[in-house]
Amino acid sequence: MTRIHNFLKKDLLFTLSGLLALAACLIGRGSAGFIDFHVIFTLLGLMGVIKVFERLGVLDYFAEKLIRISDTNRSLIRNLTFLAFFSSMILTNDIAILTLLPVFLKIVQKTPQFKAKIAGSTLLIVAANLGSSCLPFGNPQNLYLFEHYQLSFIDFCVLMLPFFCLSVAALVLACQFIPAERLMIKVENNPSLNMKNLVLPIAAMLVMILSVLHVLPYEAAVVIAVGLTFIADKGALKEIDYRLLGTFVFFFLIVGNLSEVPAFIAVIQQTMGNFLSVLLSSAVLSQFISNVPAALLLAPFTDQGSALILGTNIGGLGTLLASLANLIGYKVFASYFPQEKKRLFQLFTLINLVFLAAFIVFFYLWYRVGS
Repeated sequence: MTRIHNFLKKDLLFTLSGLLALAACLIGRGSAGFIDFHVIFTLLGLMGVIKVFERLGVLDYFAEKLIRISDTNRSLIRNLTFLAFFSSMILTNDIAILTLLPVFLKIVQKTPQFKAKIAGSTLLIVAANLGSSCLPFGNPQNLYLFEHYQLSFIDFCVLMLPFFCLSVAALVLACQFIPAERLMIKVENNPSLNMKNLVLPIAAMLVMILSVLHVLPYEAAVVIAVGLTFIADKGALKEIDYRLLGTFVFFFLIVGNLSEVPAFIAVIQQTMGNFLSVLLSSAVLSQFISNVPAALLLAPFTDQGSALILGTNIGGLGTLLASLANLIGYKVFASYFPQEKKRLFQLFTLINLVFLAAFIVFFYLWYRVGS
């Protein structure tokens, strides 16, 4: 019983969504037709490949290289922030945070005079969220919405181009507020990366990207990618976050049953009748249930795909609950500096709310000017 209790307690979103799915199926009906297996298996293939890259230390390698050329607090934070931003486009926001935030915090621990560790940690988390938003396979909600609305890769990139540009500009500006104090860092390990070990995971990633772009059928792509992942590093398959896949299944069952309730559909459609209402509703809802569940809940009830993609990605900013990556970053920081969790929460929330407001205002004006 203790093991079951600990398993359920470890991921409350998984547990709560499972209970809600069970209730929805008991009240309504349980049907495999509610589940989008395309999204589930595509996520499985991508998560396996990404886990191999993580275990190979690809991001650690580049982080060490950037640390060597960082001579001030500001340059270190800026370099790691943009590494998180660009790497999360392929390796996802979770992996970027889990890899780079510990690297940053270890440096801080060894450098007592280091200032702005909380601001630096926050910017790194924000950058990972923003970067992962720019491509269809950067985060789970993008993958789902990309498939749900049957977008082309070009259409998605065009939609997110203003988001990308605003993200870069906002991060550059935010980094300017970090003190440019001299930083002396001694890198103990000489970074190395065996390129031969990258051949199979790169091939697997290319196969999965071709599947997302509808060049290869997803069934064949997933089999190939999982096979290559097993050959490259069978241990990676054991470390996949299967609870996330389970959470997706639960939400598909919940939404499938809600879609058969006429009153619920009427309320949702009334409150999300145009671009702005969908963008704002999804961004606000994300603050309370996080952006992945918000995307899964709202997508079946609106044809405003562009607004929902922007809204859920903007919605990753704001509260700790707005994105699961935010909670991951908070837990990583707390493991290094438990006595400063409260300060992190305060500054994290403040910085994120500023970013959230800036993005909402920008896209509100963008829509008004374009309409």
